[in-house]
Parts: sequence; C-alpha cells; structure tokens
Amino acid sequence: MKINGKYTLRRGLACLLAALAPLLAHAGPVDDLLAADTAFAARAGESGQHVAFAEYLAPDGILFRPEAVVGQQWLAGNEPATGRLEWWPSAAAVDCSGRLGVSTGPWRYSNAAGGESATGHYLSVWRRDDDGQWRVVLDHGIDHAPAAVPAEPLQALLARWWPATGSGTCAGRDATDRLARAAQQLDERLQRKGLQEALRVAAAKGALAYRDDAAPGPLAAAVGDAPFGPGTAVDAGNTIAVPGGDMAVTHGLLRSADGTHRALWIRVWQRERRDWRVAIDVQTPLPEAPDH
Repeated sequence: MKINGKYTLRRGLACLLAALAPLLAHAGPVDDLLAADTAFAARAGESGQHVAFAEYLAPDGILFRPEAVVGQQWLAGNEPATGRLEWWPSAAAVDCSGRLGVSTGPWRYSNAAGGESATGHYLSVWRRDDDGQWRVVLDHGIDHAPAAVPAEPLQALLARWWPATGSGTCAGRDATDRLARAAQQLDERLQRKGLQEALRVAAAKGALAYRDDAAPGPLAAAVGDAPFGPGTAVDAGNTIAVPGGDMAVTHGLLRSADGTHRALWIRVWQRERRDWRVAIDVQTPLPEAPDH
C-alpha cells in the first residue's frame, strides 16, 4: 500500500465484523478468505502492521517498496513504521480451484506523532497453501481522498467474473500457456499502440481500474494512462497462478518512450473457458529512475 509516495503496509480492527455481515451469505471459500483478511487486520490493530505482515505474508510474497521486493526479506531488514494502518475487507473472490483469491477494501493510515494521514483502497492476492491456510502473496494499493467511494459495491463487481467461487472443480484444461500468450500480446500491443489501446483490447467487460486519486472504477474511465503511448517499455515481473485455475495475477513496470514517466502495474486475469481477460488493472506512479 502506498502512502504519500512511500509504500507501507496496512489497516485495522474496528467494525470489521459489522462491515462483513452482508457478505457472509457467499460460498465457504469466500467466507474463509474474508475471515483471513479480517483476522489479518485485527492482528495489525493488536500488534502493529509489521508483526501482522510477518505472520500473514507467504515466504515468496511480494510487496512494493516502491518496486517489487520479497516481502519477508524486506520486513526482516527494515524497522516497523510508526503510524497506524487500518483496513476493512469489503469484497473478495476465489478462483474455481479454491486456492487463489483476492480481497479488497478501504484503508486508512494515521500517525499519532504527527504527519499527514492517508486513505485509499488496497488489493491483496492470497494463496491457500497445502496446510489449508490463506497467505498473502502480493499486496498493494492506491491513494485517494476519504470521500471517494466505488460507484458499485466491489463484491458485486468481483462476482461478475468469479460467480461460482472455490468449487474445487475448474472447467476445461489447464490454460497457463494461453495466459502467457495473452500477457505477451498485451505487452506487444502496448509497445506498438500504447497502454490505453492495449487494455481496451485485453480487458474483460466491466473491468476495474485502481488508480491514485480515484476510487476503484471502470477501466474505460481510468485516467493517468496517457503518458504510456507507443514506444512504452514494459518490464514483466512474476506470474501468480495455480494449475487449471480461472484467476491469475501478473505484475511489472512501465517506462514511457521519453523516459519521463514510470509506473508499476498489477493485473488480475480472469479465464472464461480457455481465453484470459484482464478483470482488474492496478497502476501507480513510480519515482523518476535514478539514471534519468
């Protein structure tokens, strides 16, 4: 989660169960994931965000400081933040395998010692490991004003793409090779025609955009993508997926053709039969490269 240009951890405790009550009618795996994120938030409220992330982050989990780092290594080498980070899970989705999911909701950062507070929305990617525990494998967020709220409930939006979540039965064969091809085609189109056109072609109907200074909303209305026109350089990072699943996550970096703009991106992909589409696109600006 990014706060005032610094990428820190996340959110807290009060009223979590009340906020989740309308969501508990969803299928078991979604309930489990929401409960895991709720417990994660409560742990941060009790013992601080540093302790909570050390407990809930997978050994290979990714944080952004400001670029991608192995989170457990970063936590071990850095002092805890002094502020208080609170968050409220408001929506979640789990893939057909029941092993990969995302959670999202508002966050707030405050500092009793002074300094600016901040608010926004986060997106966490979770994996259910062999021991049955949900662990965070990627975490990031956007900053926006407290009054900015999504036009539609995020749970309803996520249910468009993963309506029968966590059944354990996935339709069709493993399509990870098609995911790699879809991601490569998006990157190639981005380099030729720019980010806006590439996402227009690759996005699922009703895809969500997470951008600074606005609540999560329709990708078609996203702002801030114009600097990444033809000639943009793309640096792809890791892919997070499970065999046969219908959800996957990719992330990486963008640099504009003139070198004046950089951004990190995270994409949550949804598979329908064998075709992969971008359901959620997260983008946040990065500081100017040291060599620019």
